[in-house]
Amino acid sequence: MFWKYFFIIYGIICLFVGLLKPPFIWNMKKFQVMKKMFKGDIGVQIFVLIFGLASLAVGIWVF
Repeated sequence: MFWKYFFIIYGIICLFVGLLKPPFIWNMKKFQVMKKMFKGDIGVQIFVLIFGLASLAVGIWVF
């Protein structure tokens, strides 16, 4: 029961970060490294959005 809500909330947070790109999160060192790995902002943004959608899907359909 806990995992369902965890995945849904985590998915919503990922979508929020992926769509709005808040500077206090987007400028963290982890995202700077990911920008180098994915060769730019768009790659990281797509990754975060897909991760958020997948997390929502797991929270809604699996649990």
